[in-house]
Amino acid sequence: MLRSMCTLGDRLYKKISSLSYLIMKCSFFFFLLFTYNLSEGQKYMFQINDFKAFSDNVNLDGSAIIAGERLRLTADKPRQSGACWYSAKKIDFTGGFETEFTFLISSDSSKMMPGDGFAFVIQAQSPDITGGIGDDIGYKEIPYGVALEFDTKDDNEGSRNHINLSFYSPETKTYRRYATVHEIPEITDGHSHFTRIIYRDGRLQVYLDSYLFPVLSVKLDVAEKINSPDHTAWLGFTASTSDQHSYQDLLSWSIKELEVAPKDIAADSVAVKETGTIEVKSRKLTISVWDYNTIDGDIISLKLGPDWLITNYQLTGDKYVIQTTLIGFAQDLILYAHNVGMVPPNTAAISVYDGLSTQRVSLESNLESSEAIKIAFTGDREN
Repeated sequence: MLRSMCTLGDRLYKKISSLSYLIMKCSFFFFLLFTYNLSEGQKYMFQINDFKAFSDNVNLDGSAIIAGERLRLTADKPRQSGACWYSAKKIDFTGGFETEFTFLISSDSSKMMPGDGFAFVIQAQSPDITGGIGDDIGYKEIPYGVALEFDTKDDNEGSRNHINLSFYSPETKTYRRYATVHEIPEITDGHSHFTRIIYRDGRLQVYLDSYLFPVLSVKLDVAEKINSPDHTAWLGFTASTSDQHSYQDLLSWSIKELEVAPKDIAADSVAVKETGTIEVKSRKLTISVWDYNTIDGDIISLKLGPDWLITNYQLTGDKYVIQTTLIGFAQDLILYAHNVGMVPPNTAAISVYDGLSTQRVSLESNLESSEAIKIAFTGDREN
């Protein structure tokens, strides 16, 4: 009788212990749910190689049309002005943004010099505006804008193949030239060229036909220049021709908002240990992250070089997929921990796909230290 009572007591104790553990675990997850604002991570808002298939996402004005798979800002005709804007929504550049596009300048005539150029424009007014032919490059009648101008005509500017960075001055009601770069590849050679623009921490960087070194890097308060207190803007392109003219086409375009740095991670005070190197042949990478161990509420942030790929993300057994681009020769991919879950430390499986092969690593982190893997580009060094 006593043995039976003891056995019953043991069973009852185990059930109570299991129930207590379940309640504790559920409480822990509810605490995580309401304590953290879990992020969806950095994603492309807009990424196309065929404008015909995505024409609803762009607003065209003036001479701009969809010509097959490309977006044609101006035809090879005189005195035209055209614009296109990403019109689905304003972008939020609180954490910064990156955009990449491929363009082609061409002409039906080999005797006439092309003109006048096109510009990548940031403005907070409307996705329905354009203005100005010739040297206006389609944007100089738009107030409160920042323009990166790809100029193909020399109007006493030192060369006909250069980049100007300009912004609107409310005092003079004209655009002020802020920086000019003359030493750039020839962009009117009939070949396509790509540009990558990154705005982060108040610095604008421009890469042309290379991911190694920017052709332009300047400090600039974009929100102030475009009169946008909420750090939102319309992004787009304008172009124009004069008596000199050419086809000015976009072949592809992508936009990505950058993640804001997590407030509860003091990255400078966390010790980072590099655990190895992954070599990739392409700069366009697909990075996946998931919890390969016990699913216990691990919350992490993932940083590649200066960019936060995901922040405040709760790991699961499912892969979270991120598309990104490697800049320079190599960058560290760092795993930061916001907590240590129920089974310390935080553990994450990470795979890196470069279009040719997939490589997998596992990283661990706690609140004081983070593991990292170096991703090194070993393909064509010119890009």
